[in-house]
Amino acid sequence: MTQKSATKTHGEVPNNYTLCIKGDCPKAATCLRHVAVGMMPSEVQRWSIISPAYLAQTAGECPVYRSAEKVQYARGFVRMMSELTVKQAHAVKEGIIATFGMAMYYRMRKGTRLITPTEQETIYNLLEQQGITERPAFGAYTEDYLW
Repeated sequence: MTQKSATKTHGEVPNNYTLCIKGDCPKAATCLRHVAVGMMPSEVQRWSIISPAYLAQTAGECPVYRSAEKVQYARGFVRMMSELTVKQAHAVKEGIIATFGMAMYYRMRKGTRLITPTEQETIYNLLEQQGITERPAFGAYTEDYLW
């Protein structure tokens, strides 16, 4: 699961996050899959890893590379929606539900599920479709890895 809502059971690393143990990789220092190896608590008995044999046969760009740079997640958009006209709010709500589903809409709206940068862009695009040219702020922001 790549969403921030993943259950955390191994320190900061989401449960079942696939790790990479290829220490000689030129991108190991900037790859979240390799950096996460150092975040795993010593009491964790089993890890999910990418097959070293698979990695040995890949050439060029690593197909499983994930940047270890933290990104800005948004949390909640109740106030943002309250600042729209009724017609705009309805259209944006319907667009978010059509894209993410009703349950996800309410979790994202309340802030119980963080909103990734890509999802934020989707919401801003829906706002732009309703004529909102200035990007309103989400309820709060936090930085974390894009698991």
